[in-house]
Amino acid sequence: MSLFEGVVDPVRRRRMARALQLVLALLCIVFIDVREIGRNLPASLFGDEWRYLYYANNLLHGFYSPRDRIFLWNGPGYPLLLMPFVKADWIDGARYMNAIWHAGAIAYAWLILRMRLRTSWALAAAAPFFVYGPLREHLPLLYTEVLCFFLVTAWLYHSLRAPTRRGHAIAAGCYLGVLCLTKVVFGAAAMVFFVIMLVAWLRRKSALLKSYVVQAALAVALCLPYLAYTYHLTGKPFYWSTVSPNAFYWLSSPYPDEWGDWYHQGWVDQNPTLTIFDQLRGLTENPDLPVSEQIFNMCTPEAGEVWLKQGLANVRAHPLKFARNWCSNVVRLFLDVPVSVRETPFFNDYSIWHLPLLIWTAFVAVVAKRRRVRPPAAWLPPALLALLTIGGYSLGSAIARYLIPFVPMLWLGTCCLLRRTKRAQP
Repeated sequence: MSLFEGVVDPVRRRRMARALQLVLALLCIVFIDVREIGRNLPASLFGDEWRYLYYANNLLHGFYSPRDRIFLWNGPGYPLLLMPFVKADWIDGARYMNAIWHAGAIAYAWLILRMRLRTSWALAAAAPFFVYGPLREHLPLLYTEVLCFFLVTAWLYHSLRAPTRRGHAIAAGCYLGVLCLTKVVFGAAAMVFFVIMLVAWLRRKSALLKSYVVQAALAVALCLPYLAYTYHLTGKPFYWSTVSPNAFYWLSSPYPDEWGDWYHQGWVDQNPTLTIFDQLRGLTENPDLPVSEQIFNMCTPEAGEVWLKQGLANVRAHPLKFARNWCSNVVRLFLDVPVSVRETPFFNDYSIWHLPLLIWTAFVAVVAKRRRVRPPAAWLPPALLALLTIGGYSLGSAIARYLIPFVPMLWLGTCCLLRRTKRAQP
């Protein structure tokens, strides 16, 4: 055996041992999650689950939205993943897939952290990804939160390595594209993000900026077939969703006892001032319409024009009230309060996790400022995309589960920044 082989083999063995340990840990996570999902399978469809299955079934029949009454609530990303399970008539299989997405997110988080922190600190920093309460609540549900948590973490890992390897840039662009098709607010933000990155790269041609230009361009390209489809249906370019004007209308509420949050279908009838719904839902013609029909009627492009017109009128007539609603909306995105109808306490399933995260973020920011440590340049574009997307959410009635995909950015970014401040410590 040569001296070179004697040096390399132990290195390879250590790498293989670490890889095996990671695989075993992920299998344990999948096993634990699968058991939890199995114990909490819903007896019937819960909340928005019907909508994702509705779109998946439509795709199996060759279309996404009906032509006679256009209904484009969300993007096709998640319904496309549900199609095999709907085809096989095994809906619970899609619920168990959440265990895979969750484990994948933890794996990517570990890969990000172990390159920047000691093993013990990396393990400690990755642990919250496993116990994060709001995410675990969504494990048994056919919601997009667990998938988006995975997609954001995967995109972060590949985007951070993209400046030096083209394959990572392509992978990052694909993950970002699927994220945009799953949560269309990311799609709108990604288009602005692409323009900003392109302008910045043209002014300062660095490998870092070029990698993000490639990622954003690929992500937007993956969304073009969907945008072409919505243009064909509506005649409107860059039309992402029919529900956006609806969410903006709620945010513009001029009533003093409301905070700009969205009303659940069953709560609308509790407020006699909301006569706009009788027109949009068709109740003036048929007061016995089922709930599903009412929802469809409220989310057509034609209804969107009514929502937007009334919302803008509310803003013009009550600008200070809109400003209060907007501030409340940003707080609600993090803490799930304040709310108008839901009797949600300040300390709830979201605030008990997000409030410590906000305090942690502020602490790290203060430490970095005092030690004059700037965030790593590679983290600035993800931070920009996060701000653009949160800005998009802030212009429509938001709830705290929308924040779940941003948690990996906040937590991993602040952990890496704190490590950077430790190195700069005198």
